[in-house]
Amino acid sequence: MEIISLIEKKNILFDTSIASKSELFQRLAELLNRNGYVSDQNLFIEALYARETESSTGIEKGFGIPHAKSQSVIEPTIAFAHVSELEDYIALDESKVECLFMIAVPEQANDKHLEILSFLARKLMDDEIKEKLKSATNEDEVMQILIEIGG
Repeated sequence: MEIISLIEKKNILFDTSIASKSELFQRLAELLNRNGYVSDQNLFIEALYARETESSTGIEKGFGIPHAKSQSVIEPTIAFAHVSELEDYIALDESKVECLFMIAVPEQANDKHLEILSFLARKLMDDEIKEKLKSATNEDEVMQILIEIGG
């Protein structure tokens, strides 16, 4: 899986002023819309929340993988965000999410969606990778980490 081909520096966000899951989803949807990956950011946000109602996409140790299939997604992509701990975005281990990969895929891209999700979930089981991503301070560092993990 060539994850690196699905993420661009322009889709990486470092912003410690974001205070909630809704603000985070809004900012990332705006980013993907501005960068040409999502045609209707509100429709994409609706798809994200529809998925969140099934179960939290927060995984563990401050990481989340929100994901959605939506007709508003033009082409598959991944965004990365590093924010302050979000009080209302709780992972399965009760930690507050502060780093995440957001997966956006077109409605009809079933296999791609599962491949990306599976790859990221496997890689984020490694505590060393999680710590490197939490310690990253800019887009170049995130991209280098993804290259190192075989993304």
